[in-house]
Amino acid sequence: MSDKKRSIFEQEFSDVQAIANTPRVEVQKQSKNHQTNRERARTNATREASTNDLLEAQPVDLDFVESHDHLEWKAEGVQPDTMAKLRSGRYPIQDKLDLHNLRVTDAFRCMLQFISKSLEKRMRTVLIVHGIGLRSTPPAQLKSHVAHWLKHHPKVNAFASAPKHQGGSGATLVHLKKSRAAKDETRERIARRLG
Repeated sequence: MSDKKRSIFEQEFSDVQAIANTPRVEVQKQSKNHQTNRERARTNATREASTNDLLEAQPVDLDFVESHDHLEWKAEGVQPDTMAKLRSGRYPIQDKLDLHNLRVTDAFRCMLQFISKSLEKRMRTVLIVHGIGLRSTPPAQLKSHVAHWLKHHPKVNAFASAPKHQGGSGATLVHLKKSRAAKDETRERIARRLG
């Protein structure tokens, strides 16, 4: 650098002061207890929570729906085509549960058992009949509970009110998640096809 450029540079930075040295912060190694907590958290994250841990028969945060309201919900990642087929009733119904005339707690137990058995049989689309609830107090009580339970069930992919010919707003079509065994079968079938 020429003397002229150096003097211009020094003039520009003449008022700059050096930062005082600050002591270094030493990072302590994590305690064995902290590592144990981390391992426990990792185990809990990979373990599938039981449905009973996640659902309540009579939840506090229940949003009541109207008797003729259309129900619809999908988990993150569910494709729009899947929802369109479910909404229109194009998936074959593999089993049906009728909850008419049951108390909320009994309906809750029945629904959990029904979904569990449906999953064991590798079913993907089932129908839950809950009625529109015109005579219940408050109206649509069972329908509201079913919507809440399905939305929070870890094995439910999506649900939608059934088309009129399958029960209309008094029934809900439920699309269940694939079991691990079914996913493995699909992977193997695709791998065989691709060769």
